[in-house]
Amino acid sequence: QLEEREVSLFFSDMAGFTSIVEQLVPEQTLVLLSRYFNDMSKIIESFDGVVIEFIGDAILAVFGAPAKVRDHALACVRATLKMQRGVQKINHWSQKKGLPHVSIRCGIHSGWVSVGNLGFHSRLKFGVIGENANVPAKLEELNKTYGTPNLISEATYNRLPGEDFIVRPIDYVDIWHDEGLQEPVYEVMSYLGGARPSWRYNLRHDLAQKYKHALSYYENRNFDKAEAIFREVSLQMGQHFGTFDKPSVVMRKRANYYQRNPPPAHWKGIWTLPREPNESDGVNEDVVYVSI
Repeated sequence: QLEEREVSLFFSDMAGFTSIVEQLVPEQTLVLLSRYFNDMSKIIESFDGVVIEFIGDAILAVFGAPAKVRDHALACVRATLKMQRGVQKINHWSQKKGLPHVSIRCGIHSGWVSVGNLGFHSRLKFGVIGENANVPAKLEELNKTYGTPNLISEATYNRLPGEDFIVRPIDYVDIWHDEGLQEPVYEVMSYLGGARPSWRYNLRHDLAQKYKHALSYYENRNFDKAEAIFREVSLQMGQHFGTFDKPSVVMRKRANYYQRNPPPAHWKGIWTLPREPNESDGVNEDVVYVSI
């Protein structure tokens, strides 16, 4: 019997898993996946989540069903951040075993779905169905465009206690395949959890706010201002954190492109070209210095 329930859904995938498998014999692949699934499942369960299924190297989990979880969005996001840290521990273990490092991309969405046992009398499994059930996989896939480790929907973002997280809006996208409906997607960058904020936390927070301002200029077609701030964010992320901040690089190039090729009057902030702009469009590659 199915029941309507508001939940938060998690979907993750290993980046470049096909290439990783090609480097390994089957026994090594089994060892790596077993360790990965074991560690990730424990983290999910520690936040009252339930693993629905493993799909190849992907994980689908739900928070808020079958048992109700009051703050299911908070639990899901905290579990996600802990899983990202858990992958780093797996990579330390893999190095000792002569196995390749892995990274994961995660998508999170909150909404109403139908939950319950699916199938027939001789083969049942717990599952979720409905339009909202497909969104986490779409968000996971979008991580490839922006180089982000996680993306959450606006519905999940609105359920989070803002004072505990550093979250930045990454871009406006068409999740629902409705041309009249653009929706921001967000990256969860850090979680404070009651601890005293460090200078690195405060700096990351400031850069997240700068990115947010740049995206607002971008949405309002002030592309030269947006480009300048996106560039500043990418340079400072490289200088202070030693990371190549692909979202700010991608958005800077798009802002630069739109200065030469203004979007139509009805434009709502969504990038609709089938590829990213490059030098053939007159968009120059910025050199982003990353401190080691």
